[in-house]
Amino acid sequence: MNKRKKMVIEHALAIFIENGIQQTSIQHIIERARISKGTFYNYFSSKNDCIGAIIEQIRYEASLSRSDLLIGKNVHDLSVLVHQVSVIAKMNANRGLPTLIEEMLHSGDPELKKLVLRFRLFEIEWLADRLTDVFGESLRPYALEAATIFFGINQHLFFTSKIINQTDLDPLTVATTVFHYMESITHSLIHERTAVLDYDKLDSIRTHVQIQQVSSESIIELLQNILANEPLTHPQRDLTEALQAELQLTPLRKSVITALLHPFMNALQDSDLLDTAKEICTLITIYIND
Repeated sequence: MNKRKKMVIEHALAIFIENGIQQTSIQHIIERARISKGTFYNYFSSKNDCIGAIIEQIRYEASLSRSDLLIGKNVHDLSVLVHQVSVIAKMNANRGLPTLIEEMLHSGDPELKKLVLRFRLFEIEWLADRLTDVFGESLRPYALEAATIFFGINQHLFFTSKIINQTDLDPLTVATTVFHYMESITHSLIHERTAVLDYDKLDSIRTHVQIQQVSSESIIELLQNILANEPLTHPQRDLTEALQAELQLTPLRKSVITALLHPFMNALQDSDLLDTAKEICTLITIYIND
């Protein structure tokens, strides 16, 4: 996404949070972002399309952050998962996402509700996979239910805290507590077969919500841009070319790619390309674990 479109998305999010979706017009966004009407329609087909771009940008940034937190860490370590969940919860709260999602759900607009469904399904799928990483492959058939239970408990703890005016709940403390409960719940799901949700039904839903996935082509394009347009040292060029070559292999040599990530990022540590290197590493982590 180009920087100008991202800037418009940031302004649109801010004004939606301030005024609400129904009270915000396209003209309000144009004035806030200081762009022309033609520029707005070059980026978005409608106000709902703009909201969809906001949700997709937040989802994308969450994916990058979660993958960044996983680089070099043990995927089976529960504390890493707790940290991932709490960091994203703080990020979403700071950006006003819960408020935006709540209004979308109560808007009566089927298109906006579908955007929420897509976003929440992505979150549930991500957590289901990570719970399986932590609690073992035997949880896989019940991971959808485990993820749903986690989000339900987490959401209602914060909801109830507002009712009783306990406004100082820390996302890290809550996540740690809920995952403590999840150890007993996952044991029940695996050994007592208490699940009521059918994990196989997820495939039929997934085809309707069209969740976007990271592609090898998009990552290779980023690497090619670096090779073609940036002055690189010999180690930087060698590592960039090595990653590009590995991503073109079938099947992927995931262990080799993983081993290249840290040297690649370290090689670009003191350059202007560090942020790009971080993005590439997190995109690769998402792609190879998808």
